[in-house]
Amino acid sequence: MRITLNQPYSFCRQGKRKNQEDSRFPDEDKPEGFAPFFLVCDGVGGYEKGEVASGTVCKAFANGLRDTDWNKEFTDDDFRKILAHAGKMFGKAANADNVGMGTTLAFVCFHAGGCLAAHIGDSRIYHIRPDAGILYRSDDHSLVNALVHAGNLTPDEAANHPDTHVITRCMEADKGGQVHTAATAMHIQAIQAGAYFFLCSDGVSESMTDEALVNVLSMPLTDKEKMANIAALCRDSHDNNTACLISIATVENGDSNACDMDTAPGNHTIAFRKKPAQACEITPNPDIHPASQAIKFIKKLIGKYFVYGS
Repeated sequence: MRITLNQPYSFCRQGKRKNQEDSRFPDEDKPEGFAPFFLVCDGVGGYEKGEVASGTVCKAFANGLRDTDWNKEFTDDDFRKILAHAGKMFGKAANADNVGMGTTLAFVCFHAGGCLAAHIGDSRIYHIRPDAGILYRSDDHSLVNALVHAGNLTPDEAANHPDTHVITRCMEADKGGQVHTAATAMHIQAIQAGAYFFLCSDGVSESMTDEALVNVLSMPLTDKEKMANIAALCRDSHDNNTACLISIATVENGDSNACDMDTAPGNHTIAFRKKPAQACEITPNPDIHPASQAIKFIKKLIGKYFVYGS
C-alpha cells in the first residue's frame, strides 16, 4: 500500500494571551519540502518558561528525527528513543531559571507501517474522514476528563467546568532534570484517501466543537480554505491557538513489500503494509508505570474534588 500526503497547512497564533507558549513543527503555515512528521506543543509554566518547554521539545524531535528512514517502520521502540532524547534536551533546559516548566505534546508520523499518533496532556489528535466523521480522537490527560471517566462528572458538566485547563500529565522534569512522562500512542493503519489528520492545542479544541470541525472538513473547499475557516472559528480564543492539518491524497493497494518516497514539494509518499490497530502507553523508561504521574497529581487534588463523589 502506498499513501501520499497533500500539502499540509498550519497556524500558530497568540490569541488573547500576553505571550505565545505554543510551538509547532514544521514551524510554517505552509511547509515546503516537509518530512512526514508533525508536532503541536502547548507550554505551561508561565511567561517564557512555557515557550522554552514547548520549543525545546519541538526542536528535539525535529533534530532527533532528521535522518530517520521513513521507508522503514517507526516502532514503539523508535518512539521511546525520540521521547527519551526530547526528555534529555528538556532536562538540560529545565535549569534554575525554568523550574516548573512543562509542555503537552501531539505528534503524528507517517512511515512504512502506517501512522503513529502519540500525545501527552490535552493537545489533541484527530483522524477524520468527511464521509464517516471522527475515526480517532486522542483522550485528553486532564482532570476534567479523569472525573468524567470516573463517573463524577457528566460530559455536559465537563464542558463548562472551571478547571478545564488543569491537565494530569505533561512533559516536565524533576529537580534532578530527569523526565519520565508517559505518552499514549496509537498505531493507525486503516487510512483512506480523503481522510484528515488534525493536531491542535487546547486553544483550538475549546474554540470549536468536534461537530464544527467535521463540518468544516466536509465542505467543498480547498485544504487551505478549510484551515482558514478553522482559524476564523478560533479568532476570539483566550488562549494560544495552534493547529496542523494533514490530508491524505491517495492510497494505492499493492502486494510489494518495497517502500519508496516521493519528496517533491507539496506531497510525500510512502508505502506500507496494513497491520492490526493497537494502542499503548510509552515511557522513556518502560519500568516506570505510565499512570504514576496522573495518580500523583490526582492525589494532590483529591481533597478539593472529593465533593464530586459524595
